[in-house]
Amino acid sequence: MLARTPSLYRLIVALKPPTRITRQIDHFAETLAPDAHRILPAHQHITLGITDDWPDYPYALVKAMHRSFTGILADPFDLSLDQLSEGGRSAALRPAHALPPLRELQRKVALAMKRAGVGARPGWSFNPHQTLYYRDGAPATQRISGFHWRVEDFVLLCSHVGRTHHELLGRWPLRGSGQYSLF
Repeated sequence: MLARTPSLYRLIVALKPPTRITRQIDHFAETLAPDAHRILPAHQHITLGITDDWPDYPYALVKAMHRSFTGILADPFDLSLDQLSEGGRSAALRPAHALPPLRELQRKVALAMKRAGVGARPGWSFNPHQTLYYRDGAPATQRISGFHWRVEDFVLLCSHVGRTHHELLGRWPLRGSGQYSLF
């Protein structure tokens, strides 16, 4: 009888590209490295926050994060992934320039996670990227025409670690920063 690997659960706060963009990104990744272990289109995301792994499904944490994320106010913004970075073990798309709205949203997510009683995974820091595939090779960076979309929400995912399953737990619209003009 085979021993069953224990389940682990990891919560991920993320930006998810629209379906049309995920298909384009997957096609781009396939043309670059047809034999590489590509990230499934349904799993493509940019991580804004990530927890440590939990041996039991973290129901209480999910509920606390739901409550805390409801208070996030941020404006929608345009995102361009226009730089290809290949490192020692993976290839990823990144913004070629700093995006203040992206950094501000990530800061608000980190504060909301803290209010919910959960910190970021030990050793993790925000470095906006979307992994394309895993591979071995020399590091390289190049500008590309890129992939662009309007970010209008963020999501909470539960990764069933090692089982290639991401569960969508919630979606929060970017509905403005609360700084409205009277005129």
